[in-house]
Amino acid sequence: MRSRRGDGPPGWRDDPWRLKREQQLPTMGGQLRVMAAEQRSGGSGSRWRATVPAEHRFHITQLVDQASEQLVQLRGMHSGTTAEVARTLLENLSHSAELIGQALVHTAAAAVAAGVALEDVAAWSRLPAQELAEIVASGRDDG
Repeated sequence: MRSRRGDGPPGWRDDPWRLKREQQLPTMGGQLRVMAAEQRSGGSGSRWRATVPAEHRFHITQLVDQASEQLVQLRGMHSGTTAEVARTLLENLSHSAELIGQALVHTAAAAVAAGVALEDVAAWSRLPAQELAEIVASGRDDG
């Protein structure tokens, strides 16, 4: 099998006009399939890293990391009196939920600012569209 693939006209591998498969342009059919998939999935068609500033991405990542650390600290916190354990669990869980909520709002606002439809972001984030529009508007006023 390999011998058949490797066989070609003499010197064909040395041809200066020959391109490897990964360096060739995508076919029109391939490009159309990608465009159709993007249109079906919704969104702006742009890339997250290209449209959302690095400091916003970093802030969102920090919020998620802090919430994750809070939740990891809860492992093994099930000894002690009922009131102590309940207080510790509830305080840490509510703080983690607050951090996740902030990350959700920042991510939704960044997505809308990047051109994703407000209705799509509202549906994905389970936030009311009106509330999300107000958050985005207040973010634009601040920055």
